Amino acid sequence: MLLSQNAFIVRSLNLVLMVYISLVFGISYDSPDYTDESCTFKISLRNFRSILSWELKNHSIVPTHYTLLYTIMSKPEDLKVVKNCANTTRSFCDLTDEWRSTHEAYVTVLEGFSGNTTLFSCSHNFWLAIDMSFEPPEFEIVGFTNHINVMVKFPSIVEEELQFDLSLVIEEQSEGIVKKHKPEIKGNMSGNFTYIIDKLIPNTNYCVSVYLEHSDEQAVIKSPLKCTLLPPGQESESAESAKIGGIITVFLIALVLTSTIVTLKWIGYICLRNSLPKVLRQGLTKGWNAVAIHRCSHNALQSETPELKQSSCLSFPSSWDYKRASLCPSD
Repeated sequence: MLLSQNAFIVRSLNLVLMVYISLVFGISYDSPDYTDESCTFKISLRNFRSILSWELKNHSIVPTHYTLLYTIMSKPEDLKVVKNCANTTRSFCDLTDEWRSTHEAYVTVLEGFSGNTTLFSCSHNFWLAIDMSFEPPEFEIVGFTNHINVMVKFPSIVEEELQFDLSLVIEEQSEGIVKKHKPEIKGNMSGNFTYIIDKLIPNTNYCVSVYLEHSDEQAVIKSPLKCTLLPPGQESESAESAKIGGIITVFLIALVLTSTIVTLKWIGYICLRNSLPKVLRQGLTKGWNAVAIHRCSHNALQSETPELKQSSCLSFPSSWDYKRASLCPSD
């Protein structure tokens, strides 16, 4: 046990040196994965829960269960077992209720078993403020004609220290154009949050990504894109009413014009002819010298043809049989 504690002290000193270099010289580490001889560790903030996951480098080793132990570097205490990660078959452990401070260094030991036989033991030291990576929150999108509702799902209760001065970022992408939205959230990030992306173009495809922004960009994990095709714009009721009214107006005007023309022809005011009346053609072939066309009054023709009511008539020589004459012959 004394040898193990000395090994922990050496690793702890290495961790303190790493933290000092990072804070003083601004040097960040490329990967949040940490390796031991047997294991690869990763600590991440998943839905505002501190999740430690691991993977065996030697895949031929197949443990039946794991046990996770830890201690806090600043406190002279022995290793203690994480209750919900004792004899577990999962390859991850929720340490939210155990690791409450982001300013402490945690010494961690993972043991793998096959039955009662210990297959391996690996350890690592974690400083949450540096080692934590930040997974995106869960979210849903609903598209409307000219806007999108983005519903971000946060836990109902979030520890204040686990917020790491994070800010929510919603990225909107369409036709190669990316726009960032940074909604202001009052208080803690807890409960569901809805943000509206407005002034969008109907009948256009939009994609949305959500993530938590941190000063260390390498620790940020963006969510996969969720896309929606906005429905086409619909004409307003007033525009449809105006369109229908215009169609009715045109129809009524056409109906009035047609009725007027039919009525004028029926009363004899107009006579549509493509050629001269037959009586004129006969008169011209017989060698009549002249046919005079002049204006006459309505009363002059009423005695001869009472059924004819026109404002103009034909006047023929006195030898013409007026009973045969007609202003609008049948052929």
